[in-house]
Amino acid sequence: MNFYPPEEQPDPLLCWLWLVHTLGYASPCAGRVLETFGDAQTAWEERAGPEFRRAAGAAATQRANQPGNTPESCRPLALRCRAAGVKILTYADEDYPLALIRTPDLPPVLYCTGDTAYLNAPGAVGVVGSRRPDGYGIQAAGNFSRALAQQGAVIVSGLADGLDSEAHRAAVEASAPTIGVLGVSIDRTYPASNRLLRRKIEDCGCVISEYGPGEVVQPRAGFLQRNRLIAGLSKALLVIQAREKSGTMSTVGHAERYGRPIFALPGNVFSDYCTGTNGLIQSGRAKLALRPGDLFETLGLGDRPAAAVAPAQPRKELSDRERRVLGCMGAEPASVEELAARSGLPTAALLSALMTLQLGGRVRALPGQRYILR
Repeated sequence: MNFYPPEEQPDPLLCWLWLVHTLGYASPCAGRVLETFGDAQTAWEERAGPEFRRAAGAAATQRANQPGNTPESCRPLALRCRAAGVKILTYADEDYPLALIRTPDLPPVLYCTGDTAYLNAPGAVGVVGSRRPDGYGIQAAGNFSRALAQQGAVIVSGLADGLDSEAHRAAVEASAPTIGVLGVSIDRTYPASNRLLRRKIEDCGCVISEYGPGEVVQPRAGFLQRNRLIAGLSKALLVIQAREKSGTMSTVGHAERYGRPIFALPGNVFSDYCTGTNGLIQSGRAKLALRPGDLFETLGLGDRPAAAVAPAQPRKELSDRERRVLGCMGAEPASVEELAARSGLPTAALLSALMTLQLGGRVRALPGQRYILR
């Protein structure tokens, strides 16, 4: 007989915050930990076991078992979020971006302001480029982003100086949703001159960061880690203008790693501003983009009327099985056999999940038992 009361279960939200700080930002083990344990509370409970060490690695396991490193120690961060009006979006939330759930270095937690429903809107396109563009780059970023937004695309960029700002501004002017991905804590705007632009983005989109209020981030590391989220959230990446060695090219590298199609605008062959984009086209790493319509088919916008996309309607929470199936789907149609191999689910369970997802408007059935994301 056990005379001791059962151990009090920690707050699940605090467990998610604990997991982030235990693994570290942009941890390459995050996806493996969640695949192994399913949620942060289970990971917390199994932190001393061999499975945790195999999934998280030796360094994270040591941090997980340090005295004082508990879910409760993360409560001040949760309270700061509440006070600042910041939503904490965990991997278990229905608004968590499905585009990120199959990336190995996914963020278990995102901090958000604005409407998080847009994080799962169809037709998301990353638009990136130089922080110090010339007139050609500024004009191209505005024209392409405006046309894509009017056609129903959701513009994803980094809210930085230069072409990021031009892309966001064009979407806002078109009264279309746009997503800003910060490389600093969610309670900061960098550069500060974009504070007004950020407020406009939050009115018709959202701003996200993987760094909570008051958290200190090394600037270079923060922006480089941010770039993987821009690539991961996007169905395709559009590079407007970039030098050969630049932060923009790191976003390109992440897009390649995640299997996202890349488009690039050609530029002046005598200009240093265009060496990166011209090189991407010349090497075949990116498709040539001469007009916004070149991206429509890839983004699934070809049969849409030109209009801003509406926020996603509330949907029932996904089961673990349904989330697994969605995580196995991409921009190209997949057969039942392909999805079964990727998901590891029995055919009957897979078909049941696909039927539920189809009825919920998340998946479209094609002839020949092939399926594609809506």
